[in-house]
Amino acid sequence: MLRTAFALLCAATLAAPSALAQAGAPAALAQAIAATQAARVAYAFDIELTSSRMNWRARFEPGAEPQVRLVSPARNELEGGARRAFDRYARDSEGVSWCANEYMGRVADVRLLREDEATATYAFQPTRESIRDEDSRRYAQHMRGEMTITKANADITRVRIFAPQGFDPAPLIRLDHMDIVMRCALAPNGRRYVSESVTEMRGSAFGQAFNERSVHRASNLRAP
Repeated sequence: MLRTAFALLCAATLAAPSALAQAGAPAALAQAIAATQAARVAYAFDIELTSSRMNWRARFEPGAEPQVRLVSPARNELEGGARRAFDRYARDSEGVSWCANEYMGRVADVRLLREDEATATYAFQPTRESIRDEDSRRYAQHMRGEMTITKANADITRVRIFAPQGFDPAPLIRLDHMDIVMRCALAPNGRRYVSESVTEMRGSAFGQAFNERSVHRASNLRAP
């Protein structure tokens, strides 16, 4: 995959856990966000990112300098694109990515898709205001989203962001498929955080096809 397409993958992968934001959503979402905000803890945690171009493990320690420390491999062993991706992640990381975060309300067109006794799943439209990463904001209109919210003790258990059809994010680059799934797990404080984010991208750049899958995990949350 060429450098420009790789940069797009990095932006999607590393921004995905905080890609959304808060406004015009169901009452359960507002309740989930408020409960999570009230229970926030600055946990330390382990990080793992794997893809065809990146494979590293790191630790986040709130208040440390630097807050994100690469465990494996050593930073000087990373090649150019992977090193820039890690440095960007380290620079922008704000700690645990809570599923019901303060960003989750600036999405638009929220509507119920399906429900059962325990959860309700909503479709939504990401907006530029709902995307934290500046490089990704211009793609908001091409994306769609889904989120699943528990009915008891409202919280988000899963978020999916995807492109329903292909688009051209930059000259000579075609993105035929993009799908990001964020799965949420319970933190020690009883609120859910993004424990795993899987990004899949397929397309072409300057005539060269690419097909990439990356997995970002956060685990072992603990009080610093």
